[in-house]
Amino acid sequence: MTPLQRVTVPRSRTLALSVVIDGRLEVSRARQVAVLAGRLGLAGVWLRYPWWPGLAVAAESAHSSPAAEPAALSVSGAADPVALLTSLTAQAPLPAGLLIDADADSAKRPGRPGASLLAAKREKQETGNGPFGMQVGISGSPAAVGEWRRELGRGSGTLMQVAVPAGEDGEGVTALLVPFGTGRDLRACVVAAAQAARGRPVLAEVTVSVGRTSGEARARADAEELFAVAGHPADQGLFGTLEECQAAAASLAHAGATELICSLPLASDLPDVLAQLTAIAIGAAVLVPGQPPSQSPPPPIGWGGRRIDG
Repeated sequence: MTPLQRVTVPRSRTLALSVVIDGRLEVSRARQVAVLAGRLGLAGVWLRYPWWPGLAVAAESAHSSPAAEPAALSVSGAADPVALLTSLTAQAPLPAGLLIDADADSAKRPGRPGASLLAAKREKQETGNGPFGMQVGISGSPAAVGEWRRELGRGSGTLMQVAVPAGEDGEGVTALLVPFGTGRDLRACVVAAAQAARGRPVLAEVTVSVGRTSGEARARADAEELFAVAGHPADQGLFGTLEECQAAAASLAHAGATELICSLPLASDLPDVLAQLTAIAIGAAVLVPGQPPSQSPPPPIGWGGRRIDG
């Protein structure tokens, strides 16, 4: 009898999806997003520093009185985004990251975030409680990115995971970042980053609008002012039905992306959109770009249609 042969099934290319917490959210709702992202198994949560100009929500009530409830503060109004990230993920043990726009006016000088990151880094070194898990993605001009890298590189040891655009990597860089950019060819940028990464992770910022129909996704995207500054999902991310978003994510995975950092529309059904991200990640792992989707299973015998008696 011929012995049975073990069949080796090649592993599909995996793709992680993480989410950017919208700076317009109140802190209490942002915490709910972080907790839900952890429960859904997403790869992590990120904050942008600074938040997109013109989209920030002023939380005057939080500054008018020392006794004001912190929940009234918008995420973009937090004085210390690093401390806020730590707070948001306290009940959701998943990776947290800070996306730094090094060219933005309020980020030209490494200030409170840089000091907070270094303080957390030193605390981990002194207590020996393991490596500091904060991720940092830096985008901008080479001079501005270099200033932030020098700031975060102070002290002994490399305890932060730092991602920068391709062409600006070097010592201490653990991943390459594909940031938003005017007229960006997303897939071409991912391919270029993957070629330069030499095996390191490739993180790509994307916008996402997924709907039950393409029309619903389009209406949601057209109504979202965030996409006017970050880029429309049809060009700069994942757009359309769940199946269409899965195919787009699979294409980026095969181009070399290992994680998509997703900026979502600010909608009342945000929990449902987060759940869709998990489904997109699962589907992208089994799809092969350019090939048709698998055939749907046939309906049960006798289900649907007219019955014809013979």
